[in-house]
Amino acid sequence: MDFDISLLRDDRCTVVRVQGDIDVVSRARFEGTLFDVVDTGGPMVVDMRQVTFCDSSGLNAIVAANRRAMERGVCIALIALPPRVQRVFRITGIDKFVPVYDTLREALGALPSTTAQ
Repeated sequence: MDFDISLLRDDRCTVVRVQGDIDVVSRARFEGTLFDVVDTGGPMVVDMRQVTFCDSSGLNAIVAANRRAMERGVCIALIALPPRVQRVFRITGIDKFVPVYDTLREALGALPSTTAQ
């Protein structure tokens, strides 16, 4: 499956929708997009429902984006991890550092109140 990424911005957060494989081929585009969103300063929710595969390159991109977000005081959350992808996050322990929710509603409910920056 091809890789695709899109953004949906509203006044509460930016939703990054990811589709396909997150691997060594797609990492630069994936990480670059995450960094760009983090650099805007608002909360980010990464919708992973259509991710078919995530290797260590994808995991490293998420860890790097989370580190950058923490340095800037920005919140990141992941939603809707498919079982195969969720298993990798659990095994590696990344789900202990990056919040994972089942739905966008749950993620938005956990975000701190934000004001325009």
